[in-house]
Amino acid sequence: MKTKKKKPISPLNSPKEVQCFQCQKTFSLTFVVPKWDYSSKNNWDYWTEKEENKGKYICNDCLLDLYYNHKKEYWKLVTNLRKRQQMRTYVYDGTIS
Repeated sequence: MKTKKKKPISPLNSPKEVQCFQCQKTFSLTFVVPKWDYSSKNNWDYWTEKEENKGKYICNDCLLDLYYNHKKEYWKLVTNLRKRQQMRTYVYDGTIS
């Protein structure tokens, strides 16, 4: 029986420091091993699906502020219904806190 070779964990897979495009605060992205990539929850391009937002990151505080205090802007920017549901789940289960 053959065993699957595991991808080695390297220093490149440690948290990645990025800057929030809204408040300029520096924060860390976590590496998600099953995805073999960094988490997308703070990637602004992931939520908006717009090319001009590629490479922009948003911190949890700014995401929560947008979600709770700027609903109309949030609805305008995050148009994908599946992603809106995912954001709602992340907020209420504490993934974004």
